[in-house]
Amino acid sequence: MGGVPLAVLSAVVPVFLVAGTGYLAGRKLPLDVRTLSSLNIYLFIPALIFANLSKSAIEWALFARCALGVFFMTMAMIAILTALARARRMAQEDRSAFLMTLFPNLGNFGLPVVRFAFGEEALALALVILVCGSLLQNSIGVYFAQRHRHGVLDAAKRVFRFPMIYAFALALVFQRTGWEVPEAAFRAIRLVADAAIPVQLIILGVKLAETRLEKGADVFLAVGTRLCVGPLVAWGVVAAVGLSGISGKVFILQMSTPVAVAMAVYGVQFNVKPTFLASVVSWSFLLSLVTVSAVLWILYALPS
Repeated sequence: MGGVPLAVLSAVVPVFLVAGTGYLAGRKLPLDVRTLSSLNIYLFIPALIFANLSKSAIEWALFARCALGVFFMTMAMIAILTALARARRMAQEDRSAFLMTLFPNLGNFGLPVVRFAFGEEALALALVILVCGSLLQNSIGVYFAQRHRHGVLDAAKRVFRFPMIYAFALALVFQRTGWEVPEAAFRAIRLVADAAIPVQLIILGVKLAETRLEKGADVFLAVGTRLCVGPLVAWGVVAAVGLSGISGKVFILQMSTPVAVAMAVYGVQFNVKPTFLASVVSWSFLLSLVTVSAVLWILYALPS
């Protein structure tokens, strides 16, 4: 157990150091976070998914359990947040924004922490969870953001605009058929993929620099639900769907992360409580230094 504190710090602190660099850059330089985010969504993340999954053996049973786990996790958090919103008698728009905080930061935060905590092999599993989570985040999350203006169909269509789905499908084809990308092309893909995680953390820091933080009760209720209730729900989901060993640990760690940055972006894009959502994203990121470290400490103490 003597090495556990150092292992936890080694997994979590680098994320905050790189994001801190992004924060300083955002304060001093005229950075366009939307351009960075677009590069990340349409180029870096698809390359990362393809590079890591096209040559990784993916068990279909494990993939199914991960997908089912992400679905159960999402439904459970919707139920919890809906109950809290009703208890606080939130208005429709406030409730929509509150429900949007259910989504964990599987990409910007989750991928680097999983990689530092459990190594490259665990990253492939984290990417599978990211793809499953993104399908729900970019459909249900968008639905909550625009449900008082548009319908379910518009939210569902949005899912298919993101190339990570196609990169995932293409990676599965290459993985199942044994096809190989020419070495020169794969090296180019890998170079682009290697930019994904640092750029995601820079985006997180820049977004934090742009945010004027609110300190209301609903902000911290949302933050506490994501950071404290989320991991507990994830533990129950892992047991329910039969994820064990490293796969269960990766799932719990991914589901313990702060609120997804995309929710702050949707808040601005759809004009749904943008300051509230940006504040929840920022506060949950800052406080996750404590909560994610605690979760990771417990995970390290469990048998593999």
